[in-house]
Amino acid sequence: MKKTTFYISFIVFILTFSSCNFSKKPEKLPKTEQYVKLIGKWKVTKSNFLPFEHPSFCEKMGLNSIFEFDEYGILKVYENDKTKRNCNDHQKFWIDGTELIAFEYDVGFPYEILKLTSDSLIIKSEIVPAYLFKEENIKTAKDLEGDDIKFIRENGIIITLKKQKNVG
Repeated sequence: MKKTTFYISFIVFILTFSSCNFSKKPEKLPKTEQYVKLIGKWKVTKSNFLPFEHPSFCEKMGLNSIFEFDEYGILKVYENDKTKRNCNDHQKFWIDGTELIAFEYDVGFPYEILKLTSDSLIIKSEIVPAYLFKEENIKTAKDLEGDDIKFIRENGIIITLKKQKNVG
């Protein structure tokens, strides 16, 4: 009886596994004007607050950080143009109205798109960098409303990026 149950379970597993389509290619983003402009590598050239944070693993981003948006909706973020490995985990992105959404696992991180042209991107983040809340920075409850945190809550972090030309 145990052997029969094992074989039945094994056959069900094989049928289920073989019905999955592993060769299916990911779908490309629609070729809307916004996506056509956005796809590519972008370098941070200016920000009203440094270092800023890109959730969830890119804690201290600065000038020369790279945001790479591919045609399949995958976002890779690099500390700078010399870094070979991206600091963010597997993230997808999409545009929803005036928001650029970076999505990781089950959480979305919105950026407001202030400007998007074929060579210029300006986005606004409301995310207060986690390093501002680290124990060494917070001594009293008043520090939770320090100047940096207050500035970000009032103005957001405005990040200007320039599209990089494809080389090669």
